[in-house]
Amino acid sequence: MDDFSHLKTKDFFAALENLPEVAAFVKSVMSECGCGHEMISSVDIAVEEVYVNIASYAYDEDAASKPVWVSCGETDKDFILLFRDEGIPYDPLKTEDPVTGDPQKMTIGGYGIFMVKTIADSVTYEYDHENGQNVLVIKKKIQ
Repeated sequence: MDDFSHLKTKDFFAALENLPEVAAFVKSVMSECGCGHEMISSVDIAVEEVYVNIASYAYDEDAASKPVWVSCGETDKDFILLFRDEGIPYDPLKTEDPVTGDPQKMTIGGYGIFMVKTIADSVTYEYDHENGQNVLVIKKKIQ
């Protein structure tokens, strides 16, 4: 995994009501990095999709008391957004993209991560066995 130790990190509890605080943290760091309004708005959609999925599905029970770490900042010309949680190991990138042409072939689910992949320039996932954490990294060229 890349070294993202220079990113600003804030820890949250995986409760849906913490979404506004998570979004405000990311927007603040994006503004500090010189990201434009359009980019901030699109990344905000990715933040919502990823965080809501973690809060809703990562933990078997009592998610509101479980940790989610959000790290973000600039690396070269990219804005990096990193989510870590200690939930059930799950690679959202293995979800098949929904078909968006023929309504007969459209799938249920998978639209959130599909939007994240569409918004981002790169999305990677790995399970950190040493720390027991899901790690999702989103990269977007700063605009």
